[in-house]
Amino acid sequence: MKKKIIVIALLVVALAVGGGFAYKKFFKKPETRVLETGRVEKGDIRGVLVETGIIKSQVGAVVKIGARATGKVDKMHVKVGDRVKAGQLIAQIDDRETQKTIDQQKAALQVAESTLAQIQLTYPEKIREAEANFTYARLAFEREKALIQKEYTTKDALEKAESQYRAAEAILKRLRDEFSSQQQITAATIRETRAQLEQQEIRLTYTRIYSPIPGAISDVTAQEGETIVAGLQVANLVTVLDPSRLEMWIYIDETDIGRAKTGQKVEYTVDTYPERTFTGVIEKINPQPVVKENIVYYLSTVKVSPEDARFLRPEMTTHVKIVTIKKSGVLTVPNAAVKFEKGRQIAYRVVKGPNKVEKAELKLGIRGEDRTEILSGLPEGTELATRLVLPAAPEVEAKKSANGKRP
Repeated sequence: MKKKIIVIALLVVALAVGGGFAYKKFFKKPETRVLETGRVEKGDIRGVLVETGIIKSQVGAVVKIGARATGKVDKMHVKVGDRVKAGQLIAQIDDRETQKTIDQQKAALQVAESTLAQIQLTYPEKIREAEANFTYARLAFEREKALIQKEYTTKDALEKAESQYRAAEAILKRLRDEFSSQQQITAATIRETRAQLEQQEIRLTYTRIYSPIPGAISDVTAQEGETIVAGLQVANLVTVLDPSRLEMWIYIDETDIGRAKTGQKVEYTVDTYPERTFTGVIEKINPQPVVKENIVYYLSTVKVSPEDARFLRPEMTTHVKIVTIKKSGVLTVPNAAVKFEKGRQIAYRVVKGPNKVEKAELKLGIRGEDRTEILSGLPEGTELATRLVLPAAPEVEAKKSANGKRP
């Protein structure tokens, strides 16, 4: 019996010692570990909006050049990738029919001009002759009238003189009217023929296709020997792109649009040149929203400088930072030092002794890319924990352990 009592007592002692060891092992006093620190420093800070954009060609920088003439493409002077100047000949279309029409109109114009010259040469001569005959007939009629009063002539002679006078007068009037009307008709014919000639000459220009802008050929849709038919729509032949005239479209989220304004500086990068930062300024913000994947955006545009355009291409995706505000010489802390606890903004200040910290409540200003402005709460030079491990309460650890043992 005594042996059993001794054994039980030893077991109780062992359990007590083991239990105390286990408690110390699993429920030892928690410790704080500070992994990285930063300081409260004065400096410059800026607020930015991080958005996504895309490179686009400006309005007028992409021109689809077509043909208003119908016919066979006699010559195509360019191919995709060629550089062209403004006014450079790109293609030629068969112009034989138009040339023949122009020749006909030139001949008709020459005939009309010759006719007018002939009229202006012959009719004045005829009119002068008719005026002489009229003058002679008028004098003869007046002489007969004087003679009849003295009975030196007969009534028949007077009537004959009057008849000749009236006839000469009618002839003169007819020639004058004819001269005026023939000049007007022929002059109108000349104007009409000249207008038709000019029209055909304009149509002839349709068979010569020139580039309206400098740039590069991005597309060729017709080849030599093909026949194009100009109908209700202009037949497109080539597309010219001016690569120096680019702009960037920024899709600003509806939650950020209240801080975006025209005139703000923009910095952006593209994947193909990650080490290069491009800059620009917001020129306009479109009031019409754009909905993509059920997210509302507002489109803003930034003009790309010719220097930056040498590196960029249409449809490139851009990673954009819009600078909304800048401050200089303000107190700042690393973003990682700012914590949120129960609706408060706090930081853990490192105090003397290893891995010792204490909370400090902050009043924050601008949150920048790497650092945040503090308006109050900490003096300059204060060391803060940016990465640390905070201990959990023992009861929490015990609960976690218990949960971990459950099947």
